[in-house]
Amino acid sequence: MPEEEQSISWEVLTHVHRDRTNDWYWALGLSAVVAAGLSIWLGNLLFGILILLCAGSIGALAMRGPREHSVEINSRGISVDGTLYPYRSLKSFWVDYGDDVSLPAGRQARLYITTGGIITPHLVLPLDDQQHAQAVHAYLETRLNEVEQEPHIGEHIAHLLGL
Repeated sequence: MPEEEQSISWEVLTHVHRDRTNDWYWALGLSAVVAAGLSIWLGNLLFGILILLCAGSIGALAMRGPREHSVEINSRGISVDGTLYPYRSLKSFWVDYGDDVSLPAGRQARLYITTGGIITPHLVLPLDDQQHAQAVHAYLETRLNEVEQEPHIGEHIAHLLGL
């Protein structure tokens, strides 16, 4: 098969869904109302509104199940749900094999992509297993710069919140 026709594709879930009790949602809501009330009392109405909006978003994300995304890496670039990120718009990649002791327990291998985009400067794509991670690494190392990357702060926050 010519190199132009080769591709690697897989399906990923946005997150691992965890069921939450009503107490968790009550705690989230109460914490948000107290924090927003304190913010408003200190004279920062906009921040209070922002706290309530963020808590509502976290609650909605926690309730919904994970969505499935299709990923394909081919000769043109990386495609996520039909959105193509051409190689010329990508800066670097890193494959985290998930075997580092500093990673959260049960964490699987991940592909980190640094893009030139403003809205999505980083893509984090879970990989199936070690062999899949090695195949993705071998495919991308000839097309992109490999730069070691750590999990981003947003990923740590989402993991703490169970999102």
